[in-house]
Amino acid sequence: MTYKKWFEYIKHDIIHCPEMHKHDYEELRKCCITPDGAIDLKIMDLHSQYVDLGENGGIQCDVISGHCSCGACH
Repeated sequence: MTYKKWFEYIKHDIIHCPEMHKHDYEELRKCCITPDGAIDLKIMDLHSQYVDLGENGGIQCDVISGHCSCGACH
């Protein structure tokens, strides 16, 4: 699978099935690994935008537990 197809597939899944993307820190990292093994930060950002996990200090959270984009460790 090409990067572009992979990215569009994951993006579509996050937007249309956000309940399936409520991850802890390790699950989030696994979800964001590209076909060539790198972590895709754009996919991490999509989790913050479309998966409602609340916010902390005005910053949208991206995990249910573990190190979070808000700067806390939930």
